[in-house]
Amino acid sequence: MLLIKLAFIKQTTAVEKEDAQGQIKEDESAGLVLKIWQELEGEKNNGITSDNLRIFSGAIMKILLSPEIETKNKTTYGGFTEEGSYSINQAQAKKIHKDFNLLYINRKSYNTSSTSSKPQEEADCSFKPVICEKSAILAGNLREKIASN
Repeated sequence: MLLIKLAFIKQTTAVEKEDAQGQIKEDESAGLVLKIWQELEGEKNNGITSDNLRIFSGAIMKILLSPEIETKNKTTYGGFTEEGSYSINQAQAKKIHKDFNLLYINRKSYNTSSTSSKPQEEADCSFKPVICEKSAILAGNLREKIASN
């Protein structure tokens, strides 16, 4: 659910689709989510910590959020410290980005129009700024000076 909210996977990929022959077809994104679950040892740890997911999703986005710490429990892309924190180095982060590029593309192409600023309706404002006469003369003189150059 968090990966959907963060736009790494699309809402439609969270549901299995049927192909032309009526066979249930698993989307490639779902397979990548399963790889993340396995990499971060979700089964073994009864879930994935938000910090470990943050480090992994940062690597998908080409951001290294983990200091290089010696790991005792090696995994395919990184490893876990004795405290259970996921750790990767720069080379491992590049490999994660390459292997999970579909999730990177989904995130980068996410349409943020729902959160973007929309033009506000013009409000009836009682305050109307007025420039004083001296400022108007100074501005006019400056415009004439710029126009003559």
